[in-house]
Amino acid sequence: MRILITGAGEVGFLIASELYADHDVTVMDKDPVACARLQDLDVKVLQGNSANARLLQEAGIKKADIVVAVTGNDEVNVITCIIASHLGVRQTIARVSNPEYIDQPVQDRKEIGISFMICPELAMAEDLARSLYFSSMLMNRDLAKGLVELIEFKATQEMNILGPIENVSLPPNCNIVAINRAGEIFIPKKDNAVQLNDHLMLLCDSKTLPGLRQMLHESQSSQKVMIVGGGMVGFYLANRLEKMGVDVKLIEQDAERCTEIADKLSDTMILNGDGSDLSLLREEEAGKMDVVFAVTGKDDKNLLCSLLVKQLGTKKILSRVNRSAYIKLFEMVGVDRAVSPGQVTADAVLQRVIGGEEVITLSDERMELVDFIARPGARIIGKIISKELPKDSLMGMVIREGIPMVPTEDFKAAVGDRIFVMSMPQVVSKVKKLFVT
Repeated sequence: MRILITGAGEVGFLIASELYADHDVTVMDKDPVACARLQDLDVKVLQGNSANARLLQEAGIKKADIVVAVTGNDEVNVITCIIASHLGVRQTIARVSNPEYIDQPVQDRKEIGISFMICPELAMAEDLARSLYFSSMLMNRDLAKGLVELIEFKATQEMNILGPIENVSLPPNCNIVAINRAGEIFIPKKDNAVQLNDHLMLLCDSKTLPGLRQMLHESQSSQKVMIVGGGMVGFYLANRLEKMGVDVKLIEQDAERCTEIADKLSDTMILNGDGSDLSLLREEEAGKMDVVFAVTGKDDKNLLCSLLVKQLGTKKILSRVNRSAYIKLFEMVGVDRAVSPGQVTADAVLQRVIGGEEVITLSDERMELVDFIARPGARIIGKIISKELPKDSLMGMVIREGIPMVPTEDFKAAVGDRIFVMSMPQVVSKVKKLFVT
């Protein structure tokens, strides 16, 4: 496909990095530094304002199959997509943050010529909120319209899951598909063992989650949460947690912002102060919190806050990282999970263009979960999937006739199967070729 990306910042760079190997990608940005960052990728780079219709036509927008507008300016992204739609582009995607334009992580706006609007802050807040399903959970993504869940949790001494993977007794239709061990992520093999503090990633039938929580001895008691940062992510997260009935404290340094969000968050305690102030964190009993979310707009402040509350005894720490390259660093020093709004947005875009039904990039681009529908004529039909998949990939779950199941090693693909594959990034294109018709 021909794909035009406008905006070469964090989101645009991540999307281009994922797509250029299999597609004809052009990237446009008015910032020469951002354009220079793309020089190592096999993409066409143009410098200019993407809201300029003449420049868009020079970039070949009429021949584009998809236009992805992800500059840091909402209005420019909207205008770019409207121009693209007017010129006949069949799919347009705009990154938009203004709450006047969007009130869901992803929304259809076909009536104005935009296939999808994606809000990074809302998408990130939703992602973080879902981590509260049980206390050790770090991530919870629903897939296939809620039939399947991708979850991540930390293995503790109290859980009956330490030791050889082949001896781990999980509820039916749960499958360990990746392990993050001290920042190193890998696909597990039969002879691997689950170690203390490993982050386990599982694909599960959604119906088995209560059983999994019970197996892990997780209670359903209400959780106490602190949010550091009252910007858009912090506000959206607090609003989401209020609806979940969670006890929330929010610390924000800007007094005017505190007043603004206090009028909209009726059940959240708003505190005006510096979230990296140790005395304030002690006074507000950050160490007794079940979860602390560090989601200011500054990576250094989020990291410092995370380190401080860890020393105070906080049970679980999730942090915003504006540069996805820092994810591994944050997790190496004790942050339980670091989330990049750029990566969350890129995932949402890639779900709609990569060729599978879903795509999720895990832990600093070092692992990807992609699912494909086995269509008539695909190379994989009738073959044993585990034997066809390349090294560094794993079949984690299959949905057949609406029923999720963990496939056996001799499972053969049939037309209509929805197959979830965990892969290292370098083999995703090889996996995809198995499903091309």
